[in-house]
Amino acid sequence: MLTSQFWGSKKISFIILIIVILGIFFRFVNLDQKYFNGDECITSVRSGGYGNLESLIPKDTIISPEQIERFRDINPASSSLDTLKVTANGAPQHTPLYFLLTRFWMQWFGNSATTMRFLTALTSLLALPAIYWLCMELFKLSTVAWMSVALIAVSPIHIINAQNARPRSLWILMILISSAALLRAIRLNRKQDWFIYGVTLVIHLYTFLFSIFVVIAHGIYTLVIEKFRITKTLIAYLLSTGLVILCFSPWIVVIITNLNTAQTMTNWTSKPAPFLDLLGGWTKNFCDIFLYWHEIYEKRLFISETNFVIYFGMITFLFMLYAFYFLVRNTPIRVWLFILTLTGVMAIFLVLPDLILGGRRSALARYLFPCILGIQLTTAYLLATKITISSNILSSKIWKVVTIIIISLGVISSTISSQTESWNGKENFIIQSSRVINRTANPLIISDGDIVHKLMPLNYRLEPNVKLMLVSQPELLSIPDDFNNIFVFFPSQKLLSSLREKKQWNIVPAYQDLYLNIFFIIHF
Repeated sequence: MLTSQFWGSKKISFIILIIVILGIFFRFVNLDQKYFNGDECITSVRSGGYGNLESLIPKDTIISPEQIERFRDINPASSSLDTLKVTANGAPQHTPLYFLLTRFWMQWFGNSATTMRFLTALTSLLALPAIYWLCMELFKLSTVAWMSVALIAVSPIHIINAQNARPRSLWILMILISSAALLRAIRLNRKQDWFIYGVTLVIHLYTFLFSIFVVIAHGIYTLVIEKFRITKTLIAYLLSTGLVILCFSPWIVVIITNLNTAQTMTNWTSKPAPFLDLLGGWTKNFCDIFLYWHEIYEKRLFISETNFVIYFGMITFLFMLYAFYFLVRNTPIRVWLFILTLTGVMAIFLVLPDLILGGRRSALARYLFPCILGIQLTTAYLLATKITISSNILSSKIWKVVTIIIISLGVISSTISSQTESWNGKENFIIQSSRVINRTANPLIISDGDIVHKLMPLNYRLEPNVKLMLVSQPELLSIPDDFNNIFVFFPSQKLLSSLREKKQWNIVPAYQDLYLNIFFIIHF
């Protein structure tokens, strides 16, 4: 059994406090430094209650960045119901809770990148006490609980999503809270605890649609723990989840009603990916839990991203296999089964369709947080146990070093990334494009690309003197003569062909021969 003497020492308590403070710092430092990406622009527009911007922004005429930027703020003619409608009709695969919360947040504090991301950073911070609660319900050991807090406090994948105005941090929080609430309800088997679990599960489902797989994991766990018998606990669980499904049924109707829209919006995730690409994505996600690759490693240590993913990913994968083996060998079924179902159900429902039917969902970290949290819980148990119960002094010291290395890797990753404009330190297309445009005299941007996802991130960084023209009919395009520099941004093939037909124009990549098909400058 783990002893509390080691973990209760002032030295260890001080170290944990420092790690938590670092985790808080990394979540809130330089919130406006990373570029405001297309997904975050979607959050702004959807939360603001705007539908299709194509009909709201003037076409085939000269406009200013302000005329596009204003659509990142709340539509003054809209209400929360409009945010709900926009989400239901335009992206039913996204459940609406996060966008409603963001709307209220924008009403109180504004729509800047810092403000928008502060909400997700705050939500991510709440995950620290949430995972402590889950560990106490699961392991009943403060050693493991504090180790879990330390791991996710400085985990790069948590920090990255804490500074992104998307619902992922809220989903992480609700996975932890609903899971802890389930374990508490099973342990005490009181009506009020099952009610609390039901409430957390409703919030969980309205946070992210893939929460359904967490509900399935909870159901399998409860059924096995109750030995497939109709017990009072199982009946209470079934009643709670039945009411939860009833509460979630309105959005199920929304999804069924708008199924074609949902399929269109998610078609890109079902496009077949080569197995090696999937394997690379899985391995990269393993790495990101503990250490995020940064370009500085390539410059100073001569480690390419590919080699980093292969070698560090292999080490991480073997370490995780041992951690799960150790968990199953040393904990009762109520502990290891919970973590295995939380991790395994999500993995099975993502990996198998990708392998059998084709797709790339299982390679996207945004869908894998139940697996990621399962890995971190297992790692926390392994490290805390090895440090505190080993009778071999040398073994204990080795595992202390391993723990220090794992925590330090997260700190190093977050420290380096906190000072750069992109998480991996690579040249960012939007940032570089905006700099090229802003430093020219009297520039005009021509585009017929997606306004929200493609153009808004660039527009957010443009100087007021820059002008834009959104093209609806490329064949009728007429460009005024009073612009010194004309850029073409995310053009369709039709627009590009129309421009190239004008023989007096020379259309070339805007810089460094990068992004050959999406960013050009016209030379007369």
